[in-house]
Amino acid sequence: MESKRLAFVITALVAGAVLLSACGTPAAQSNVAAPTRSITVVGQGKASGAPDVAHINIGVETSGASAQEAVNANRAQMTTLLEKIKAAGIAAKDIQTSNFSIYANQQGKVEGMPSSGAGAEVITYRVTNQVNLTVRDITKLGDVLDQAVSAGANSVYGVSFEVDDPSKLEATAREKAVADAKARAETLAKLNGVSVGEVLTVSEAVGGVGLLYERASVVGLGGGTPIQPGEFEVNVSVQVTYSIK
Repeated sequence: MESKRLAFVITALVAGAVLLSACGTPAAQSNVAAPTRSITVVGQGKASGAPDVAHINIGVETSGASAQEAVNANRAQMTTLLEKIKAAGIAAKDIQTSNFSIYANQQGKVEGMPSSGAGAEVITYRVTNQVNLTVRDITKLGDVLDQAVSAGANSVYGVSFEVDDPSKLEATAREKAVADAKARAETLAKLNGVSVGEVLTVSEAVGGVGLLYERASVVGLGGGTPIQPGEFEVNVSVQVTYSIK
């Protein structure tokens, strides 16, 4: 009799536990948050302005029968060049040596000269000295180039332009990118029968900084060599995720 009563109690306990488990399952499931519905877009914005700083790579190349001869000639021309550049208003802090090299140039064989072969090899030496200049008043750029050439500069490379402080252009491009992102999100939401909610995440990328040469006109800056500064452009991209409702 006792054994039957014990079995009944155990059975009742098991049944109760199963019932509680069954009753608790929907409640537990109701606590699981539904995934947030969202839409992600990339907005683009750009702004351009007139450059106010120029960079030039300029220098002197000389040659001689010996390395020392070529170096001496280069030193004399480069000294004159630097004096002219500074006199044109370029500060010492805006003049930086970018390359100094010496190399032998084989001219080939010259007939009739004593040698073990049909002719003697003639070797000359070439010295190159180049500096990077930063011109902070581009209205003087043409005159600076003219002064440099008159002082003996015979190599000019990589004239480029930029805006010294692009933060204002970046701010304008950023505003346009955010507006573009919002417009794209609203268009996509409308096409899918929903509406745009609050911003969930946003990230930014600034790039594509460059010059718009096609918009430039050839102008003589300061009455010197004609220069084409173009327009400086900044591109900003923003990726924005919105909730949808």
